[in-house]
Amino acid sequence: MKGIIGSLVGGALLFGAATGHAADQIHWTITGPASVTFDWRGTETEIRYGPTAAYQVTVTATDPTPTPWSSPGPFREARLTGLSPDALYHYSIGGGPDHTFRTAPPRGRSDFVIAAEGDIGSADSYPRLDEIQQQVRDQHVAFVLMLGDLTYANSHGAVAVDRHFDDVMAWSQDAAYMPVWGNHEYEGGSYADDLRNYKGRFDLPNPRTSPGSPAVSCCGEDWYWFDYGNVRFIAIPEPWPNAWENWYPRADSLMDEAQRDPAIAFIVTFGHRPAYSSGHHAGNPTIRGYLDALGQSHSKYRLDLSGHSHGYERSTLQSGVVHIVSGGGGANLEEDWSNGCPWRAGCPAPAYVAFRAFRHHWVRLAFHAREIDVDAICGPAVTSGSGRNDIDCTPGTVFDHIALLSAETGSPASSPPGIDRAVMIPSPLRGRGALRLTLAHATRVDAEIVDLGGRVVRRLIGGAELGAGTRELPFDGRDNHGAPLHSGIYFARVRLGTGGLDVAFSLIR
Repeated sequence: MKGIIGSLVGGALLFGAATGHAADQIHWTITGPASVTFDWRGTETEIRYGPTAAYQVTVTATDPTPTPWSSPGPFREARLTGLSPDALYHYSIGGGPDHTFRTAPPRGRSDFVIAAEGDIGSADSYPRLDEIQQQVRDQHVAFVLMLGDLTYANSHGAVAVDRHFDDVMAWSQDAAYMPVWGNHEYEGGSYADDLRNYKGRFDLPNPRTSPGSPAVSCCGEDWYWFDYGNVRFIAIPEPWPNAWENWYPRADSLMDEAQRDPAIAFIVTFGHRPAYSSGHHAGNPTIRGYLDALGQSHSKYRLDLSGHSHGYERSTLQSGVVHIVSGGGGANLEEDWSNGCPWRAGCPAPAYVAFRAFRHHWVRLAFHAREIDVDAICGPAVTSGSGRNDIDCTPGTVFDHIALLSAETGSPASSPPGIDRAVMIPSPLRGRGALRLTLAHATRVDAEIVDLGGRVVRRLIGGAELGAGTRELPFDGRDNHGAPLHSGIYFARVRLGTGGLDVAFSLIR
């Protein structure tokens, strides 16, 4: 595949769309339980599909909005609806080669495999990309979560956009491409890339708009969510002004729905910026506070996936959630050597790190009825120079594994209507906020703010009898003497007549 794509990109494949040759940059997204959308570049205007290669249905493509501008195009988009669930379809674009796609399984169905990778680029700039994409192709995954920094065109020019979407055709014609945006999709550089090149190439399920999104690509598709089998996947937007503050209560609501839904066993978030990272880009305390709070209040939330730091890290359980940083999809690894240690946060690793490695890789995720098997798959080696490896492994083998189990008890999916819940709003807390309590039954309540050393710094309520329902206990970020608390991580400790709840949150001054 590398030789075929490499020889064509410089000639007919790269410029084929403008001169009437075969469609390229073919990829598709899952848009619902019975629908998918295809995007490509080329003069071909029709896609034919059906249960066999004889096809049965023809759909005429339209012009996408916004229009990508990395090359003249033309760019096409075709929405396929009314499909059968968990069905294999054959398709052909403009009479081109036969390929297949599979629709989403019925709600609640398990036993499917997906991939995740971040910080990818194009093979022109990052030669290890091809081997990683071929590994993904050979696994026949259902879809790939692409964790941002897709092309690095802002550093390498417009050709990197088009080359990237040709490079991933190793798998993107048969597995769905489900992206999030990273900083390199819109930051300044030698090429003024912007999100039109990406939003115009994708039709995303349940798209949402964030405040502060760059005006040139406004509005929509800043983040999205979808259900696939027994999992709810929720994307995280880039940190434009107030974007995360806007995302948090909406994600909380989506997780509440999933908690109540017996068909959903797991909740997974995926975004570009890590909450926990000891690598070149430190974990972001703002998103960490939000994800910790969501983990504390949603037992089905078990996994967060991110990129941004070019390496691999797996956290210990943080508020019930494991955080995976997967920034090894092709772009050069990012080491910060000091005193013989390549990790910016130093050696030994911080306490929250369960495993970390500098190695190109991707992550394979197998979802079962009550378990997620997470495998980091070894990519090509870098033995010298910058970005060299700190572990040895055979390409294609597993170099890290964890099994995440579902919450067997205390899950609202199997509980009577109404559960005890607590969440700090907002988190991170800047100034005034409140501890929001939802009680299933009338009970005696004690609530305190506790620092990381276990010291009670503020009592919110002591021994009061509260009725069933939702109420908010005000908190102004001050201790029992009225002095402002320092920035950091705190816990809201709630003791009920029926048990207890501990809620992690960030306080920022």
